[in-house]
Amino acid sequence: MWHIGQDNSRITYLEFEYEKGGKLEKTRHHGVKQERSLKFELNPDEYIKSVEATYDKPDFFGNVVITSLTFETSKGRTSFSGYKGGKKFKLEQKGRKLVGFHGKEGSAIDALGAYFAPIPTPTPIIPAKKLPAIGGNGGVAWDDGVYDGVRRILVGQGNDGVAFVKFEYNKGKDLVSGDDHGKMTLLGTEEFVLEDGEYLTAIDGYYDKIFGVETPMIICLQFKTNKRESTPFGMDSGEKFTLGEIGHKIVGCHGQASDVVHSIGVTVVPITTTK
Repeated sequence: MWHIGQDNSRITYLEFEYEKGGKLEKTRHHGVKQERSLKFELNPDEYIKSVEATYDKPDFFGNVVITSLTFETSKGRTSFSGYKGGKKFKLEQKGRKLVGFHGKEGSAIDALGAYFAPIPTPTPIIPAKKLPAIGGNGGVAWDDGVYDGVRRILVGQGNDGVAFVKFEYNKGKDLVSGDDHGKMTLLGTEEFVLEDGEYLTAIDGYYDKIFGVETPMIICLQFKTNKRESTPFGMDSGEKFTLGEIGHKIVGCHGQASDVVHSIGVTVVPITTTK
């Protein structure tokens, strides 16, 4: 948002509100405020594209001053203040947006310049697809959510199958640890760590009904990436399954667990880069 003040021949006052990170940061005042002023406010997705100005040395004044300003926004809206006269200049850089001003001031605005920055390219929203969990229907449902990819997997085995699983995810430059699922036994855990540029493409495994457990549980898990596959964690017995989709990578996991892991499912997005 900005206010522009003028007298009978000059632009005498400028007031700009700046934002940073979507929040109002500072209001800057320049020149001498007048009763006559024009207010203009930008919409949330709008920015200043260019400013056209004229400058002159009006009668009775000893120096050159800005006599008019015309702002043009990215939405095609314009805002004019002042009196056109004298020489003209335009503050504009193709493919960039105006993000700040500089200049000279006294009793009026004597000179004006601008700072420009690249226009951010909108990040396309990649739709995530949640594939159903496979296995038994026991325990409590869990869902780690959706991230950029899987970084590390911990698998704990019990006497008859997979008793514990935990995923660590990439989110931007951060690592986000998922919750514990199932119950860790005295056998501890084994891990599978993905390298930079590696992503999870599929989870293979087996599930079966085990004596002493009311519903089927996961017996074995094996992880496949764009570069390799892990060793199997567990035994290859029961019903075999594969989780994943061609041309997609796994960015989240869900399922059901009690003291063991009963089922597991994945959330996938299309592969857009091999990095």
